[in-house]
Amino acid sequence: MTNLKLIFKYAFLDLKKHKIRTLLAIIGMLISIGLLTVVLLLSDSISVGYVNYLSIDSGNQDAVISIRHYNGEPDNRSSYFNYDPVIQTIQETTNAIEHYIPRMEIYGDVNISEGVHTTDLTNEKIWCKISAINFSLENSINFGCFIDPVYNDLLDLNELPLNHCAIYHGFNDIIKYSENDIIEINMQLTHGNITLSRTVNLIIDKIFDYNLKWPVGYRNDNLIIVDINTLYQYFGFSEFNGKCSDLILTFKQGNSLYDIRDLEGSKTLVKNIVTDIQIAIGINEYNIDLPKLRILGWSEDLSVFIVIIFVFVSIVAMLISGVLINGILKTSIEERIREFGIFRTLGANKKYSLSIVLMQGFLLCNFGAISGIITAFILSRFVIIPFANTVVSQSALGFSQIPFSFTWWSIIISYVMGISVGMIVSIAPALKVMKLQLIESIHPYRHEDTLYRLQKKASVNYKLILVGVILAFNGGFVFYVIPRIMVSSDMSLFAGVLIAILLIFNIGLTLAGLGLVPVVLRLVIHLFRPITKRLHNVIKIFIFRYQRRNSSTVMIFALSFSFVIFTSTLINTLSAQQTAMTQLSFGSDLVIETTGWEEQEDIFQGGFGGGGGIGLMASDGNSANGLLELQTLKTSDSSINPNRILTTEFEVELLAIDGIEKVSSVLAQPYQLTQIYAEENKEFIAEIGDYAGLTTQEITLIGIDEEYTFTVRNEFIEMTSGNINNAFNSLFYDNLLYKCIISEAISIAMSLRVGDNVRIVIHRGDELEVYPFKIVGTAKSMPGFSMEFGSSPMSAQRGGVLISQETYIEIMDIPPVAYLDRVFIKLREDKLSEAYYIEEIIDDLYQSDYNYDIFNLARMVAQQESAFFVLDTLFTLISLTTVFICIFGLLSSSYSTIIERKKEIGIVRTLGLKGKDINRLFIIESLIIMISSGTIGIIVGWLTAWLVSSNLSVLSDSVEVIYIPWFNIGLIYFLSITMIYLGMKLLLRKARKKKIVEIYRETF
Repeated sequence: MTNLKLIFKYAFLDLKKHKIRTLLAIIGMLISIGLLTVVLLLSDSISVGYVNYLSIDSGNQDAVISIRHYNGEPDNRSSYFNYDPVIQTIQETTNAIEHYIPRMEIYGDVNISEGVHTTDLTNEKIWCKISAINFSLENSINFGCFIDPVYNDLLDLNELPLNHCAIYHGFNDIIKYSENDIIEINMQLTHGNITLSRTVNLIIDKIFDYNLKWPVGYRNDNLIIVDINTLYQYFGFSEFNGKCSDLILTFKQGNSLYDIRDLEGSKTLVKNIVTDIQIAIGINEYNIDLPKLRILGWSEDLSVFIVIIFVFVSIVAMLISGVLINGILKTSIEERIREFGIFRTLGANKKYSLSIVLMQGFLLCNFGAISGIITAFILSRFVIIPFANTVVSQSALGFSQIPFSFTWWSIIISYVMGISVGMIVSIAPALKVMKLQLIESIHPYRHEDTLYRLQKKASVNYKLILVGVILAFNGGFVFYVIPRIMVSSDMSLFAGVLIAILLIFNIGLTLAGLGLVPVVLRLVIHLFRPITKRLHNVIKIFIFRYQRRNSSTVMIFALSFSFVIFTSTLINTLSAQQTAMTQLSFGSDLVIETTGWEEQEDIFQGGFGGGGGIGLMASDGNSANGLLELQTLKTSDSSINPNRILTTEFEVELLAIDGIEKVSSVLAQPYQLTQIYAEENKEFIAEIGDYAGLTTQEITLIGIDEEYTFTVRNEFIEMTSGNINNAFNSLFYDNLLYKCIISEAISIAMSLRVGDNVRIVIHRGDELEVYPFKIVGTAKSMPGFSMEFGSSPMSAQRGGVLISQETYIEIMDIPPVAYLDRVFIKLREDKLSEAYYIEEIIDDLYQSDYNYDIFNLARMVAQQESAFFVLDTLFTLISLTTVFICIFGLLSSSYSTIIERKKEIGIVRTLGLKGKDINRLFIIESLIIMISSGTIGIIVGWLTAWLVSSNLSVLSDSVEVIYIPWFNIGLIYFLSITMIYLGMKLLLRKARKKKIVEIYRETF
């Protein structure tokens, strides 16, 4: 104990003696641990915020029990069941359930009113969902609440008498009723094989909004609510009393079961509860839906993002701070070698010196970690979280508010990681002190260089073993670890491993690049010659003389600059690629697409499953009960109505709108024609093959008009063979033979070239015809058809083939006024900023006549760039903090150097240098070190990001973009130069003012 106190006292006094160096080390640790703690606290807060969001989105429903329907069930099997026996069974099985809430839901239809200020009705009917709830039960357990849609206050709706109802305000905006009006509802209820219909008149008590009462999906379900006894009365109290269609369960543990940072753990906890219930009530009789868990599953991308940030910050911050502490301790022990020798002379053993260095490392990390955690806590609570709530949370994360929250595990992780890193990096300097020979340490003219050193004859070649282990580890990781990660399908784990590998790859290249530092140093020293003037040779000598001492500073600068440029380049490159892909996918300023098609894959693929059990994929809280009523009352928006499909006449009408310069259309593709002519049982298929018919494959045949190239963005038409103008002119104006432009993927897969004659086979139901075509061009990208045109042979199946609309109509044998898949719209240059208003004009004119979606390219690009800007800003700020840590490392090293080089300062002052020249000497020396190491880091970081982005481009068959982050490069140089200048001026304030005589007195 006495020894420990003595070690602690000496270590503390030494740190106190060198206040500036200690302060710089603590600030460096404060920043790194503070950064890590901020990320962990944000992770905690985002997790709580998302759990609150999923409670709102799911209507605070943990589980919903309903009747399971299956093939071969009895004809009289009803969707309504007695809930008391089910509740009793669950209570006997588990005590994890807090509340049981029965609901009864049916469908009906109502007439739309002429307006809110009249009782006159139109002849138009619209379907509605009637949800019957037990008001007294739900009020007693405070399950959700009703809200005034105008003032957003709590609504006084604690009961609904018999023959009374309330209407959701969103639905009322459509049907236009007022409070106290009487609404006639035609209700239908299917009870087994019996369908019951009732036409009733209800008094409207309230127009309401809600919170935590129903899932968000109910806002689109034309919701009307009544008391559950009202439905019992209408359809038979004796038959339906005590029955419900849905039994809602809430868990006692509530939201604590759900955590986006541990999706698998959350699923396991919830499923363990529900599995016991499912077995008890019967897997064949009942289905259990898990709304909260289903919504939690959608957060996988957010979970992956949190993992990436955590891994990135952990590696970067800990590495930089570790090198900083290691460098400071190495500098410290080099200054005190003789002190340690004296300790040994006075009887201290080697472990005493080892303990002192380890204790100093522990104290530095302890002070830095504690201050970093406190600072991060204050910043997160009062600055970062409020800023996130006002600026980025809704757009970036998908929910509006992030409450501040923390777990003690986050604090413990930050503290333990800070202390662990500090102790690990303290080992090397401590061992160096312990291994010092007594005579060498107290020798007054001690020098590191020796001609010969006696070594123990080695029996094991450790270097060879180390190289072998590294190579074996790399191979083992590729062959054993990566396949297991991919098989696990754990995206969070995969993302964490991937970002760790990328950072390790970047670190490895940076360390390899440090071998070029001497060359870069000479180049930068030469570039500074006009500034240094007569100090040139002195600076050159000093830099190379103290190169070993500056090695850790050079390393952390190179790593920090590398991280900044790597993240900035990669994120901005991905942003540019995503923007280019969006422009390529849509192709024009505005794009109108016909909606309601059944996707091509859905036509040929069946569904999975077929049973009940625990449901995770049901639609936003909507019960499957009452499906029969819904099908008879509600027309599905996804069904194809030929009368509401865009036609070529629509294209002509668009040109009359002010601001539209050109319009180009694309005819309905073969699989879409199959759906249009479904009543004729015709399946349209197009195939391409060589002229002999030896090889054929299915294609996506695309009919375009002459205005296509003038409407879309031509810069994204990438022809791999053939000329753009000649190819498209031949397509439209050469009538001697059918012409086509094919995807590069088809060209590679089938060995087809420009000028080859091919045959296109058209299937029209039982009919089959073969048409000869000539290839006039091959393209790897075509605006508006990113999925159909590519360069990878894997995308050859259903690859794109462009032909003229006249040819398409002829070979498909469809009417001249053809149906359209999409319309490309090019706006006038002076109207580009008014694209949104042109959208509204189109919707006002045609939305009631056609089913379509309209896409504004500029708005989508702006949204993507905004999201990537948030990412770029976040990662850049994280990386810039490492630069600040480096600055403190450089200043600490420079401070030690200034103390050690007092004698040199005195000599150069004697030779005529003034105080301001001393400033220039040390500032320029520090700038040269920073610029040289930073330049290496910038080059390595950019090359690493380019390698990653180019490979991603090849794998995804996307547009390759080369991006150089000039702004970030200028920013980190500017910040580094400014901080070095100010910091060195501060450190040199005494040295430049001290008299030469005083300097000599201190050093001799």
